[in-house]
Amino acid sequence: MENFSVFNKQQLKEIIYEVVSECFDDKINHSFVVEKPEDEGFYDRDEICELLHITYPTLWRIEKTGILKSQKVGRRNLYSKKEVNLLIKSGKLAKYNHRK
Repeated sequence: MENFSVFNKQQLKEIIYEVVSECFDDKINHSFVVEKPEDEGFYDRDEICELLHITYPTLWRIEKTGILKSQKVGRRNLYSKKEVNLLIKSGKLAKYNHRK
């Protein structure tokens, strides 16, 4: 046999509010929200040139000096986001940036 409950509008609002609040509290308190770290993954050549405001030849010179290393995947050069972000924070790429 099925059980039914009857609520007035205000009671229903309170129940919904409590349930939604509990859901958000659980996510915040138990870290159910999984965020991807900024430094995970890779930039491709276009993304890194746009990020650093440089051209392809400048990127090539940066690689040639050994400041930045790429990983070859097929025909693509990929650059570690972690490494690039560290270089940006350290200021080692500042002299290559044409927008100051």
